[in-house]
Amino acid sequence: MSSYYPNYSQYLGSQRCCDSRGAGPVGPQGPTGPASVGPRGFTGSVGPTGPTGRGCMGPTGSKSFIINHPTDENKYLVHVCLEGPEAGVYYRGKGEITNNESVEVALPHYVDKFAYDFTVHVTPIYGNKIVTLNSSEVENNTFKVYGENAKFHWVVYGSRHEVNVEPNKSDVNVKGDGPYLYI
Repeated sequence: MSSYYPNYSQYLGSQRCCDSRGAGPVGPQGPTGPASVGPRGFTGSVGPTGPTGRGCMGPTGSKSFIINHPTDENKYLVHVCLEGPEAGVYYRGKGEITNNESVEVALPHYVDKFAYDFTVHVTPIYGNKIVTLNSSEVENNTFKVYGENAKFHWVVYGSRHEVNVEPNKSDVNVKGDGPYLYI
């Protein structure tokens, strides 16, 4: 977190995306899009946003929220929630093999208590020759990257818990209003 936002609550505001506490602050007017973009007059306007999850649908049907711009106090930044059929988390970073064999990458100490079913992606950074890198699986909050000396970026994805992505309408209680509903 940058020094501009001393903590995560100030970064997103007092409410989080997909929270059930009600609508957040109204965001800036977005660029006008074609009239056929979507229902309820979503024609490119960011409209009611905020890190809440109610009324935070953007012009493309995405859940958007606003944060203060870190370098221009006259602007907002509009961010959109990443979506997928799981409650997932990710960690990312950079590494370097310097012994022509491997390097161990440590994730935060709590990761295995927080998530499971990890997938590791490694992307070599070109340094005068093409190299192939491979990784181990995550065990005890670490994984190894194998190969010749090289710098690389890494991303680890994990699942937090299972989500029923196709529930029967009769089995759930839908909450919220407007274009964003939740269970």
